[in-house]
Amino acid sequence: MDQMDEFHIPKQVLKKLKNVDHLRQEMAAGKSLREIIGYSEETMEKFYGAAYRLFQAKEYGKASDAFLFLTTLDSQVHNYWLGLGMSEQLKKEYEGALVAYGMALMTEVTNPVPHYHSASCYLAVGDNENAKNSLLLAIEYAGNHEQFAKIKQQAETVLAQLSK
Repeated sequence: MDQMDEFHIPKQVLKKLKNVDHLRQEMAAGKSLREIIGYSEETMEKFYGAAYRLFQAKEYGKASDAFLFLTTLDSQVHNYWLGLGMSEQLKKEYEGALVAYGMALMTEVTNPVPHYHSASCYLAVGDNENAKNSLLLAIEYAGNHEQFAKIKQQAETVLAQLSK
């Protein structure tokens, strides 16, 4: 089997996807496109790894496309939205980044990371008020969680500078 075979949508699944009634029925049952297509968690991890490598290689346009593909397949995965937001932000597509960060928050409401990155986007477009609000939320949700200590400290520093 070709190494890329698992990334292709099987012919029988493509046939199902063309059946609009079947697709509606599956989606009404709460299935994600990933579940309808039948991609395994392992396959999704490979897709995510490929998107992440594009991001690490600073190919933000391609990374953005890859993360968008992932969010289309499964909209409930926080890291897919975060990756999309960060890719959009580094392309200076701040509105798209803010939408992606908002979706990331829908999947993990109390995660401070999207708030922190949203603040950077708001600052880039000159919206200091929303930047401050995002920083305050990042600080609040970081709380005393060790894994968010660095983000909390950075958010506090930026907030202090904005408050001068």
